[in-house]
Amino acid sequence: MVRNYSRTMTASKYAPWLAALVILAGILAFSLVLWLQFVQGEQPCSICIYQRLADLAVIVIVTMGFFWKGTARRGLWILAALYALLGAALAGWQWHLTQVAADQIETCSSVQVFQGSPALGGLGNAFASTLSGHGSCALAGTKSLAGWPITHWSMVFFLGCAVLLLIAQWLSGRVRA
Repeated sequence: MVRNYSRTMTASKYAPWLAALVILAGILAFSLVLWLQFVQGEQPCSICIYQRLADLAVIVIVTMGFFWKGTARRGLWILAALYALLGAALAGWQWHLTQVAADQIETCSSVQVFQGSPALGGLGNAFASTLSGHGSCALAGTKSLAGWPITHWSMVFFLGCAVLLLIAQWLSGRVRA
């Protein structure tokens, strides 16, 4: 019986590492899309912006989970996994638009989550530009990175995060009081 408890404690030590991996992956993914936008000139569409918001939600919620223990942490990580699944669904929808509806859709509705402010200067305008989408969602879905469409990368990223978070919350639940 002591041996099982020892194995359970060992398995539960991996949960924070998996969650930290999700945070790192989220930061890298967000950095990559900012690089694509500001360095490569790829303008995001509305669906891209919503995927960015899902990524930011995953990062923030998983980080919040590090400040709590037990059921609260597990609940936050499940919530973050749901946001990751939402991001995957958005990527799947954009993939659909690219494959099926590209010839039928001229533009998506534009979205601007954050308004630039003269008081914030260039930083406020850059942040506003990061969270404002325009252009065709179907056209944005045709862009590729390393020979694979960005929508595919996005879907794999979000699904991977969801799986890692569900494993992390399951492992963190294996600790016995």
